[in-house]
Formats: sequence, structure tokens, C-alpha cells
Amino acid sequence: MEEKVGFRRAFSASVVLGLYTGFMLAVAIAMSLGNDGLKIAAFLWGLTIVTCALFLTPLLAMGRKRGVPNTDQDVKKLREILDEFNEGVGGWRTLSHVRGEGMGVSISLTNASNPLIIIEKALQITEKCKLSFRFSTSDPYLRDRTLLILQEKVSSSRIQRRTKSLTIVPDVKIDSSTIITRVMMLCPPLMVAGSMGFYSVAPGQPLLVLIGATAGAVLGMLIVTNQGR
Repeated sequence: MEEKVGFRRAFSASVVLGLYTGFMLAVAIAMSLGNDGLKIAAFLWGLTIVTCALFLTPLLAMGRKRGVPNTDQDVKKLREILDEFNEGVGGWRTLSHVRGEGMGVSISLTNASNPLIIIEKALQITEKCKLSFRFSTSDPYLRDRTLLILQEKVSSSRIQRRTKSLTIVPDVKIDSSTIITRVMMLCPPLMVAGSMGFYSVAPGQPLLVLIGATAGAVLGMLIVTNQGR
């Protein structure tokens, strides 16, 4: 369930980001220049708000608004996929063993005669839905065999391991609006910390403020763009 963010939401988000970013930058200027920098800090704060509203609004408006996953539909689809493996009352059945769980779907493999085949079939929905496999304590080796299958089919970074369960989370797609928001939230405090840290080494050198802010911005960009691979 995705739809465009829209101009109104994008404008509101841009103003908030401008307020936050401008405030952090104003603090850095005020701390570095003292009373002489108050007017500059106030001007920079206001300028940042206006700039964000003008330039970020169209960018954020093109982003995707993420809705709440329709878990009921995912459960229904998975039950249809696994319907052929029903074993009747007292055995493995989709009605009792496939259920919605939080923001995803849970499959209990208890009493299943063909658990590995069920796992293979269930992997069809892992791109759009969080999927959890739950194991019985009576079969301690099934979890290990399942983990090997999952590692062959999906990235290890998408697998969450628990003692009695294995969960596959959907691959997260980061669009431009997400990157912009993260940069605007993370970089300003790092820039402030960097500018204040550099300036404290040699007070009275405004150039160090710029160098420290640049270093903080670069660090923030590296953190935002790092995907853990």
C-alpha cells in the first residue's frame, strides 16, 4: 500500500526539517561567535527554514507514503499457496498453523509431515511480507536445516534468528525522500559537534567552524548511505 506523499505533507515536513536543521546550525554559530553571532544565527535559522520549504518540498512530494501492511490479505494468500499441504484435523493445517502476527505472517511447523516443502513454498511472499517460521521443541534439528535453506534463498541480513523461530523481513528500499530526511536529521547535530570541537582547539579561528561542520556533514552522509554490506 503506497501512494504519493503530496504537496501539503511534503511542505509540512520541509518546514519541520528546516526548523530543526536551522536551529542546530544557529546553535553552532552562536556558541562559536558568542554575542556577535546572535544576529547571524537568527538570520541563518530563518534562511534555512525558507530554503528547505522551497527546495525540499518538491523532492519530498514525489516520495512514497508507506501504508500499514494488509496482514489479512497476506495470510489469505499464504493459506491458498499452502492449501495442498493440509493434513486434516490433528495434523498440519493452514487454518490453524498460518496466522497473522504483528506486521507479518507466522507459520508454525508443528506436526508438519513436509516442513521443508512448506518452507520453500512460503518463501514466495517474503519480498512483500515479514514471514516467521516457528518450530516445535520436539524437532530441534528442523530449525538448523531451515536456516541453511533461508541463507541460500535470501540475504543473511534479512534473517532474524530466535531460539524457537526464524523470521525473514522484506528487503528495505530506501528512496530519495528517505535519504533526504535522514540526512537532515542526522547531519546537523554532527555538524554542530564537529564545529564546536574544532573551534575549541583554537578559539578565535572561524575557519575551524567551517572545517568542523564539513567533517560532521561528511560523517553523517557516510552513516546515512551505509547499508551494512
